[in-house]
Amino acid sequence: MPGALLADRELSREPAHVTVVGAKDDPDARALYQAARTYPTRYLRIEWLDRREGPLPSADVDYPDLPQAAAYACANGACSVPVFAAADVHRIVAKIDDR
Repeated sequence: MPGALLADRELSREPAHVTVVGAKDDPDARALYQAARTYPTRYLRIEWLDRREGPLPSADVDYPDLPQAAAYACANGACSVPVFAAADVHRIVAKIDDR
């Protein structure tokens, strides 16, 4: 029964997502991405926007151009404030994953 409840929850909403905005050769962006990958859930979309590669395939949010790498957690059309440290990524994801 728990599996059916989990499947129902996942099918009834869009996944929360984390987007890292920064160059793929930037060590800070890499650290943010790795932190997002370690968040303990299976239902999280993780994207990496390197503007040199063009827009994301599912570009549903316009992210600001900042001078340093940043990560955002988004759900239901709203995003968190940007975080710049890998240690803060789990905190912003936990806030939107709780919904």
